[in-house]
Amino acid sequence: MTEKRTESGKRIASPIGAAEIDLDLIIEDIHQPRKEFNEETLRELTETVKLRGVKSPISVRPNPDKPGTYIINHGARRYRACINAGLRTIPVFIDTDYSEADQVIENLQRDNLTSREIADFIGRQLAAGKTKSEIAKRIGKTNPYITTHAALLDLPDPLNEVYQSGRCADVTAIYDLTRLYKSNQEEVISWLNLSAPEEISRLDVKHFSKFLEQKKKQSFGEAEGQSQLDDKSNIATNQHEKKQSTPVSLLDSIYHLIKKDKRKPQDLLRDLSKDDKKLLTTRVKDYFEEGRNCSNIIQYTIHALQDGRFSAKGSGALQLIAFLYGTERSANFDLFKILNELANQEVHQ
Repeated sequence: MTEKRTESGKRIASPIGAAEIDLDLIIEDIHQPRKEFNEETLRELTETVKLRGVKSPISVRPNPDKPGTYIINHGARRYRACINAGLRTIPVFIDTDYSEADQVIENLQRDNLTSREIADFIGRQLAAGKTKSEIAKRIGKTNPYITTHAALLDLPDPLNEVYQSGRCADVTAIYDLTRLYKSNQEEVISWLNLSAPEEISRLDVKHFSKFLEQKKKQSFGEAEGQSQLDDKSNIATNQHEKKQSTPVSLLDSIYHLIKKDKRKPQDLLRDLSKDDKKLLTTRVKDYFEEGRNCSNIIQYTIHALQDGRFSAKGSGALQLIAFLYGTERSANFDLFKILNELANQEVHQ
């Protein structure tokens, strides 16, 4: 057993089975998956090392490019803490059977790697000729896990900005957005701008994806035509169709921006894309017209509250306000009036 001294001069024995190696002979692995080190926790570790030394040896392997020196397999934080603490040596285990995959596995088991760091490792493995299946097997993950993280390697600029800014840290959500972006670039960019600077969840992306599907199936004219109620007998059928075709994402976003971000309707509409402005106007007007043509307002409203079309927030609140304005039989459709009403009052079931 060897001994060393801390900064205070206290003698500390090295762990049994570990060798003491000069810090000058050790370098960090340039391919170490961990790129981000928390400065606060590193300072805490440094103070601990000053008092008690390194109790758990780091793992190193011989450096093939410079005999007599070593590359860190695992323990970069302890290595940095020793340098910060002013020590000259560190206890190590020399392990020649250690790979980058082992480093990733060790950090994954501690849930200690960011999604970007995992993606960088996958990228290096792919560049080395490994298949996604081989990578998945090496680190004990599924093929979809590898595919999802690999999407971070080549994100379009708008999505990379969303990820890097922290607006969307969910890798699955980013992956799904990337797929949508490939076939709906303008719509995705418009949606990202509309929802800024709010965080984007997996559920948000799911709703937006459904909205795009609905938009492809129906033209604006068809959507408007389906919303008209010809007589009392076909109200229920039309309402079912409307519930299926309502673009929840857009209306919910409008509600959120007005109610939570306190955006003025005039400013909000000015920032919308031409298509989104037309779609918003169409959908709100649909519910306004339903109010004008409804023969049994009370029964209709009760049913709409029960099946979720009208609610206390989101698209349901906007639809309910439009419907009630339509019930004022002589009223003309005024989108700003309805949006201003949304801004000035809460809607309760």
